[in-house]
Amino acid sequence: MSTRTEPTIDGRRARRERGRLAVTEAMIDLVLEGRIPPTSEQVAERAGVSAASLFRYFDTLDDLRRATTRLYFDRYADLFEIPDIGHGPLGARIDRLVSARVVLYEKIEPMARLARWRATEVGEVDETLHQVRATRADQIRHHFDPELGQLTSAVAADTSMIIATLTSFESWDQARYDHERSPAQVRRAWTSALSKVLER
Repeated sequence: MSTRTEPTIDGRRARRERGRLAVTEAMIDLVLEGRIPPTSEQVAERAGVSAASLFRYFDTLDDLRRATTRLYFDRYADLFEIPDIGHGPLGARIDRLVSARVVLYEKIEPMARLARWRATEVGEVDETLHQVRATRADQIRHHFDPELGQLTSAVAADTSMIIATLTSFESWDQARYDHERSPAQVRRAWTSALSKVLER
């Protein structure tokens, strides 16, 4: 008896996982296209499922948000990295950090804005943002260790904080939309500022 039901159970589980993946991918794609937040009808249509069946794949709306957040970070994990982190002369390291952040923010801008909006309502999103910021702070300390290592611990901590804040998504968002700066102009300004902060 059990051997006859196991394939059926496995088949249902596989279909459910495919449905969950299609829905979360649809959610991410729609947000990145600027539909913030997408409606359940838009998500269902993009995922190729009926609106009525959409939440058969998820226990709650929070479950959908968690799955979407996980897939989002998995999909763009490489963009959150700094290439050749910690290697090369200072100028090259500054250029790689700035380039990596500009490429990242251009790609994820709508999703990053939605995450910050949702963070006030969804504790898990807020926690994820704090984890991402902590990871970026670690990256900065590693990437500029030769320069930061010459400073007192207090000054090194201040300098890391300045670099993290300067190259944050919030900084990008203000530069692009409040100050109407192009990506090339943001890149130039960040590169100049980081050179001044680190070349002591």
